[in-house]
Amino acid sequence: MAVMNSLAVWTETARDPRLGIAWRDAVTAGMVECDGYAPYEDLVAAAAIEVGLGPDAAGELRARWSEMRPWPDASALKRMDLPFGFVTNSSTELADVAASRSGLRPRFTLSAQEAGWYKPDARIYHEACRRVGFGPATTLFVSGSPYDAEGARAAGLRTWLVARRNDQGAPHPSIRIAHSLDEIVDYINRDGSAGR
Repeated sequence: MAVMNSLAVWTETARDPRLGIAWRDAVTAGMVECDGYAPYEDLVAAAAIEVGLGPDAAGELRARWSEMRPWPDASALKRMDLPFGFVTNSSTELADVAASRSGLRPRFTLSAQEAGWYKPDARIYHEACRRVGFGPATTLFVSGSPYDAEGARAAGLRTWLVARRNDQGAPHPSIRIAHSLDEIVDYINRDGSAGR
């Protein structure tokens, strides 16, 4: 969610911003409870029923995934000389769709399906560090959601939270808050030791 405006797809599919956010949050709660990977599409369908959406909501969301757009500030990553990757809690197929829609060139895209765990399990962050080629202490993780930021911090990564939702803040004092990716890229470009 730090790079892609997935919120718009959820809320437009639900036809109600509050219901779309509740649906997405219910999926997140299901992921946090998983011990390992359970099919993402199953979690989406179960959460749709839980929040009172019709039986077709999950299929419509899947069909609209290719409409997802990057946040306007996502292009800031093009100004960065450091390698980066995408780590997402979706299936591999949907992760690849979102990555291709980003207009960016990450070194890798790591889906929860491929990793075998959902964020905030520490193992998915450690696998991302391995793929980017740096250890947790020298890797900067940028999150679009507090639970994800806290998971990265607990896994030993330096962490920023891009405040994409007004109702969420940093869950720990060591997690830095930004209001755009431009702020984070400017910070990295000013201080080459800020993260890899």
